Amino acid sequence: MPLTPNFSASVLSGTPETIIFSDTSTGSDVLVTQRRIYLLQADGEYLVPEGTTTDYVQWALANSSISLTVLSQDTALSVTVEWLNSSNVVLYTKTIAFGFDAFGQNFFYSLSDGQVPIVNPPVALSQDYYQNKLQFLCYLKSAEQAITYASDIRKAQIAYDLDNEMINNQTELF
Repeated sequence: MPLTPNFSASVLSGTPETIIFSDTSTGSDVLVTQRRIYLLQADGEYLVPEGTTTDYVQWALANSSISLTVLSQDTALSVTVEWLNSSNVVLYTKTIAFGFDAFGQNFFYSLSDGQVPIVNPPVALSQDYYQNKLQFLCYLKSAEQAITYASDIRKAQIAYDLDNEMINNQTELF
């Protein structure tokens, strides 16, 4: 059965800077001897771990998953995995758009602390607080929809940059 290339990606809330990619391909091809992964950002630059001198990361065939610590904020990426032969000829390729939003999701959840009267008197008594929280959620959802419905990493990244701006200015907004 020939190789049907596929992969998935995930980020854990406790380590939002690290993306875990898993090869979920089915079938096999004895000619495949290596695999590479490219993380293309909305600005056209490739995201790679510090110290990497190529636009890609070599992903050993022996490992069904790879963890890359590359994120510093919510990020939209067009991720391409290539399966190559020993002569560096690409035999298979698959590209998927992803939105990695664990920084924003973690921050959004943390806002609930200000709303829970058991901890302290609620800081969330002002209309501005809820308007800002809703605006933040709208940015997260807009990014998600840009990825899900259009694979549009540019629009998703704009929304992520707006949520990151709110995180960076949280003392004035929340």
